[in-house]
Amino acid sequence: MPHPQTLHAFERDRRLLIAARGFRSIAQGVLAADFALFLRASAWDAARIGAVLAGGLAFAVVLTLLAAASDRWGRKRFLLGYEILYVLSCAAASLHPSGAVLSLAAITGAFGRGANGSAGPFGSIEQAWLTQGLRKSEPLTRLLSLNTSFGFAGMAVGAALGALPALGHVAPTRAADYHLIFPLALVFALACLACVALARDRHGREREAIEPEPGRERDTRRGENRHLRNLGLVNLLQGAGIGLSGPLVSYWFARRFGLGPGQIAPLMAAGFVAAALSAPLGARLTSRLGLMGAIVPLRVAALVALVLMPLAPGPAWAMAAYLLHKTLNRSTNGLRAAVTARLVRNHRRGFAGAISSIARQVPRSLGPLVAGVMMDSGWLAAPFLLGASFQAAYLYLYQSRFRASAAAETDPYPVGPKLESS
Repeated sequence: MPHPQTLHAFERDRRLLIAARGFRSIAQGVLAADFALFLRASAWDAARIGAVLAGGLAFAVVLTLLAAASDRWGRKRFLLGYEILYVLSCAAASLHPSGAVLSLAAITGAFGRGANGSAGPFGSIEQAWLTQGLRKSEPLTRLLSLNTSFGFAGMAVGAALGALPALGHVAPTRAADYHLIFPLALVFALACLACVALARDRHGREREAIEPEPGRERDTRRGENRHLRNLGLVNLLQGAGIGLSGPLVSYWFARRFGLGPGQIAPLMAAGFVAAALSAPLGARLTSRLGLMGAIVPLRVAALVALVLMPLAPGPAWAMAAYLLHKTLNRSTNGLRAAVTARLVRNHRRGFAGAISSIARQVPRSLGPLVAGVMMDSGWLAAPFLLGASFQAAYLYLYQSRFRASAAAETDPYPVGPKLESS
């Protein structure tokens, strides 16, 4: 789990943003564990559940279009708006968890998606704010790995809280048994909002310090735009793989093995605990093998586990494969964030994040719907196997397109001018 002393190595605003990610991830973890089970208890079939999850991802694409504007207008107002929207969605679901209100809240709040604590479509804005004015005493890889660890730790807490509906029930079957998940998510969403509100955005000072030379700026932008085209291409494949194999996993365990929240929530919590512990280890592995040398073998092993999970003969084997897949996959999140952070300069990361996220979210938004139709047709293994094939293609292109950037000893596109704390 993240070490408090490591957090104190960073300045106040970065600590607040990392704390915000922790609180946000707890809210996400509760709903990632239980939201699909709540809908199943409400007599929704897999296709209908997948349609709501797909709607949330499609709405995220719309929000992502706004991310590019953060390069001009600053980071804080966009992240504040996102957190307020999430709080309102949780509040609406708490007050009226049925019908059109619930569907609208689920789509605007992306319930059940589980973004590992990130700010969803504004995740790139959060990262640009977090790395704003980074000093040499605050290493990029360590900062992003720590932020990732807090996200996983919070998701673990949230997923563990997702077991509460099972208290007093062997396998809760009534929708009413799950109603407490929305007030729980609301409490932590409010804590996240408070942290974001207290953090300072010095984006304006950073922009004023940028004085590019016209010729050099043109060449730099050309190189950055080439990186962004490649990133968009590989993220199309990644989004397709995640959309097929991720959002309906709790529904799959319930459908395939008859498991309830008492078994599924602790399983997901264990996966996030393992990921929180493995994220710092990934950063250490990078010091020996380099970024891509650490990312590729971990992701290959995760792919093998994803293929084995739907083929498992019993729940114990499927759970073991799921834990291995999630742990290895998530251990590379901070490392891949560091690679991405090197592709463009800080003051263009809103635009870069919009391009990257839209490429990922469009195919990802279709994944739950396709997976739901497959599961309703009895093809329970198909979404995971198809998702694994997309992930394999993504990994091949990712390492071939970005190996040179990952191998750079220093950041070719600095995160911004050094700003003194005030």
